[in-house]
Amino acid sequence: MEELLYAAGCTGIWDHLLDDCGTKAWSVDINDSFMASGEALLTAYFTVRDQPRLAELALQLEALDLVAATPRLELIQDEDWLDNWRQNFTITELTDNTLVVPTWEELPAAETRLGLRIYPGQGFGTGTHETTRLAAAFLEQELGRTLNPATLLDVGTGSGILAILAIKRGAERVLALDIDADALVNARENCSHNLVSEQIVLADTQVTQIAEKYPLIVANIIAPVLRQLAPEFSRLLTPGGRLILSGILVEQLSELTDVYAELGLVIQESKVSGEWTACVCKFS
Repeated sequence: MEELLYAAGCTGIWDHLLDDCGTKAWSVDINDSFMASGEALLTAYFTVRDQPRLAELALQLEALDLVAATPRLELIQDEDWLDNWRQNFTITELTDNTLVVPTWEELPAAETRLGLRIYPGQGFGTGTHETTRLAAAFLEQELGRTLNPATLLDVGTGSGILAILAIKRGAERVLALDIDADALVNARENCSHNLVSEQIVLADTQVTQIAEKYPLIVANIIAPVLRQLAPEFSRLLTPGGRLILSGILVEQLSELTDVYAELGLVIQESKVSGEWTACVCKFS
């Protein structure tokens, strides 16, 4: 569906959960049969105003049986959505001991917790999502176990928030990977804001191309990718090394546990926040 929409000139897609259908963040009419089907809702944005062409696209999607209800076309006001969102982004608690501070704000003078300066660009990870918070909490915990500053591999670094946190919490060096060029630009900017650019190497290198082993790896991605990368993580961990996995829906953890156990990676601990969970594996 997404491939077809982008091929037709779509400039962005919003994948809604059915539970969000009652919110006022957007307005789309959904018929009763769609509501009863339990399917997901997809909003695609186009810059063109060629309504007949978009109407034809809607009919094509129906003919291919890719939608459970007739798509609705709606003209919306062109706004700078990212700037509007930034206006509502303020100081956020990442962990009990760490705050995320937008680059245009300052921490209160009386605040004693660590502040990470983050500019909310196109890299995932501003401290508001459960998966980032779970990963950050485990990262602080695992770095606290280490007597000597560690090297760290951060897979799917996004905004660079976890790599930056690792350096601030004592890691000597971090290799931070992401396949999204825009995310790496954002991460590089955030490293500069936090004065850690010399200690964090940002790269679009594939995990399969990494040869160095690490005592600690953090990966906040999604379960299917974590499943795919399991053999690589077992290859890259030093004996006794630990692996932090996040981006996992609660119902996905059991299957992932079995996959990693077969590779000698045993889950030591897991935490849940909302519908998400994260865990720490130890390589025996």
